[in-house]
Amino acid sequence: MRPLYIQLYEEFRDKIIEGEYRAGTRLPSKRNLSADLNLSGTTIEHAYQTLMDEGYIYSKPRSGFFVSQIEQLPITRKHEPSLIHKEEEYFNYEFKTAQVDPTHFPYAQFRQLSRKAFEDENMELLISGDKEGYWPLRQAIAQYVFNSRGVKCTPNQVIVGSSTEQLSELITEILKTNRFLIEDPSYPPIRNVLEKKKIAYQNVPVIEHGIDMNIVEKSNFETVYVTPSHQFPTGEVMSIENRTRLIKWANKSKSRYIIEDDYDSEFRYFKKPLPALQSLDTKNKVIYISTFSKSLFPTVRIAYMVLPKHLIQKYQSLKHKENSTVSLHMQWIVSEFLRTGRFDRHLNKMRKVYENKISYIIKRLNEHPVISVRGEKTGMHFVLTVQDGDLNTILERAEKESLYIEPFKTYAEKTTSAKFVIGFGGVREEELEEHMDVLIRVLLGF
Repeated sequence: MRPLYIQLYEEFRDKIIEGEYRAGTRLPSKRNLSADLNLSGTTIEHAYQTLMDEGYIYSKPRSGFFVSQIEQLPITRKHEPSLIHKEEEYFNYEFKTAQVDPTHFPYAQFRQLSRKAFEDENMELLISGDKEGYWPLRQAIAQYVFNSRGVKCTPNQVIVGSSTEQLSELITEILKTNRFLIEDPSYPPIRNVLEKKKIAYQNVPVIEHGIDMNIVEKSNFETVYVTPSHQFPTGEVMSIENRTRLIKWANKSKSRYIIEDDYDSEFRYFKKPLPALQSLDTKNKVIYISTFSKSLFPTVRIAYMVLPKHLIQKYQSLKHKENSTVSLHMQWIVSEFLRTGRFDRHLNKMRKVYENKISYIIKRLNEHPVISVRGEKTGMHFVLTVQDGDLNTILERAEKESLYIEPFKTYAEKTTSAKFVIGFGGVREEELEEHMDVLIRVLLGF
């Protein structure tokens, strides 16, 4: 059975499409609808949020929710081919890796900055900005990465983009002839870029404490792409010894570079964070990449990279650089969020929220000796293995329970064990106990 919020969402969606709710119509308040339908406020909130995400409704501060202006289309019946939506699969319980907890997001502060972004004194935001990104944002990023990760750079070295994948494509243009070493299993965007552009690459296994440095050191490839702070998907953290070896490897040749994707670096719970690779770099061999998708929210679509100074000239000489695909208004909002200290306060709060979640999750899992975990001390995902468990049987139980869990074999095809990548960021605190009850029941079959 589909979740109640999905049923409610579909009912409103169909009425809007049919024209029963015309553009500008005010929808019932969440409180009134909750009382009329005897549904929880959370269910109503989820339904309205889904309608907003898909553009069917919009909100006005202190006024409520209103129907958007959309083209009226025939309603899609269950027995007819869909004209509007490809049916998505919904789950009552989800442990997805790409989600964050929206409950504690500072909506009021972001709304305030959003309104201010469109005031008269910010009219320059309506004009095309620098291809490298909005200058005050680049300034704020340079200061933030130095304070938080020890990354040494000037704002001129910071390039803003819409995603890690977009920036990775740009790097391949800058480095031109280089061949890549990538982690196996690896973070999907870099593999997508290399395959799309038909660039040679070699897979290097991820072992304990990061990428296998013995293979890296024997290879004749020039560039290595790593996620040292919290490897995706294994969750391994590269040791300081391997970080030093990797820097030394890069220093041995003028054409060698390290691309450091500082994935999940903001969230480390039980130990002092290791410094960024770039902070150990004394010969300008590290290209640093990060994003605000986990520290703020995935749809913010702002990533950034720090180029070594001598590569800035190569970047500037590229003939066909596209303009920044990130909204100038969103860049302004995030720059103000950083500049005023709001970002640091939000991050500190979220670290505590996620630390409480992972502590509870590990406590529950430790009650069952056949379940083991790795990579749980950093980030918002970890790897879980059920000793002697059958992968297909567990996935069948998950489907019956409407539980989403991602098998590790999604990233490592040869894996046949009952191993899963568990993302906990998007599970709300009030829902965590029930999620864990279902997860354990599915994993162990009781």
